[in-house]
Amino acid sequence: MQKVTKIKKLLISNSFFKFWKYQFLVRSYSKKIKPYKIFREILNVGDVVFALCFSPEEKKFYLIKQFRPFYFVRKKTLKYEIVGGLVDRGESLLTALKREIKEEIGVQTKKIVKLTTYCPVPGYSDEIVHVYYAEVEKIKLKTLYNKNENEEIKIFKLSLAELKKINESKSIQNVLTKISIYEYFKKFKKS
Repeated sequence: MQKVTKIKKLLISNSFFKFWKYQFLVRSYSKKIKPYKIFREILNVGDVVFALCFSPEEKKFYLIKQFRPFYFVRKKTLKYEIVGGLVDRGESLLTALKREIKEEIGVQTKKIVKLTTYCPVPGYSDEIVHVYYAEVEKIKLKTLYNKNENEEIKIFKLSLAELKKINESKSIQNVLTKISIYEYFKKFKKS
């Protein structure tokens, strides 16, 4: 390995996400390699929380679809997503999760179980994803508009069999949703 020192940190963009340009000095433990500088742009996302929501009353999973630039730019159809979003400054993970569930599908949370935590793209983002299984109230809506974030969300009720199809699909999927479903089956549906 090597010893890395931050030399500079420059703010490139301060829009929806902050985007930073870093300069690092890298000193190798190998005496054959001279110290060198590298530059990297890092997307500042921080912590995010997501939940695979389930209604025990309906025996259905609640997934959503909403506009995502990727699908538009790559000319792909929208895929199912689980509910979630950014953790606000000073907010706990569970408070953020309950807020996101209320904002995106309009229901209260009854039970929360941690599924996994991971870093999706360490090469250019500081994002840490915290994934949960959440039991929630029965849903009354089919669509929801979150005017604070300009999110028009369509809500879908899926059976366990439909969830399995997403998990087994070979087509391009939202990786967060795919990992969450996989972790759910690993933790709760081992048979």
